[in-house]
Amino acid sequence: MKISLNNACRFALVFLLLCIASTAMAADAKNEDGVVAKVNGQPISSRDFDSAMEVAKQQFAGAGLGSPEGGKDQQQKIENLTLDRLIDFELLYQASQQEKITVDDNAIKEKMAAFKKQFPSDTEFKDFMTTNHLTEDIMQTQLRRKIAIEGLQKKLYDRFNAEAKVTDDEMRKFYDANKESIKQPEKVRASHILVAVATDADDATKKAAMEKIKGIQKKLKDGGDFAQLAKESSDCPSKANGGDLDFFVRQQMVKPFADVAFTSPVGQVSDIVTTEFGYHLIKVTDKQPEKMLTFDEVKEKISTYLSQQKIDNQFETYLKGLRDQADIKRMLPVQNS
Repeated sequence: MKISLNNACRFALVFLLLCIASTAMAADAKNEDGVVAKVNGQPISSRDFDSAMEVAKQQFAGAGLGSPEGGKDQQQKIENLTLDRLIDFELLYQASQQEKITVDDNAIKEKMAAFKKQFPSDTEFKDFMTTNHLTEDIMQTQLRRKIAIEGLQKKLYDRFNAEAKVTDDEMRKFYDANKESIKQPEKVRASHILVAVATDADDATKKAAMEKIKGIQKKLKDGGDFAQLAKESSDCPSKANGGDLDFFVRQQMVKPFADVAFTSPVGQVSDIVTTEFGYHLIKVTDKQPEKMLTFDEVKEKISTYLSQQKIDNQFETYLKGLRDQADIKRMLPVQNS
């Protein structure tokens, strides 16, 4: 198990909801007045559901999981999950009102202005709004709800963070149980010279690029300075530093490059390496082997990780409490998972 010691706030359930709130996707006009659920009497429209499904499909595909339309059962599970998140969104908005979260009108105006700037002209902005059955009032309402939930999220984070204390004993137990996962991976420091050429370039272009890299290679064999040649000839921005890429782990580089960098001796210039970016000459300048990190070296990161887990658990408990106390009516057919 790989442990990610990440101190970013991971209110994962809210993330999709905020995407939904800020997305202006079109729905069939016939669905605009439909209702898929009610939360404490407040309806969730089929239009919002259709928009949320479009976001979910994009995220599903973006995660490399294929299309949720691949099977009826899978499709229904995505629909159920999407409706659950819309219900959570409404619950959180209602909670933000109970918590008296206020939204500055100027903040809405600023966000609307920023959104409009994405369009080259007022005409294209108006065309977008018309195509997606939107008005500025609708968008401002969505923005108000989004900002209110963000305000609630911050308030909850501050509250939970104050309660999420991590003891030395908890940190030590975590370290002892996850030693194999808490390692500094092998690192290599290397410099390179790149002659860029696209993979779909014609043969003449590839031949010219190969001749160029071979010419640089000959200069190196004749005693040329690698850093100077990189500054003069490389097509990579690293040429400003003599081709130096600093330390990197294997996963940071494309495979052909990493395979050579991690197997070459320090100080030796590689043969020509072909990647999707073009032709490279690689010189490894330093190596750091994989090593076990001591407790003191990772204590702070473990504290952050465990604290964030506690915050996430508290948020999950808070959201469950909202669900348990709410009057929720679902009109969408539900499939048990």
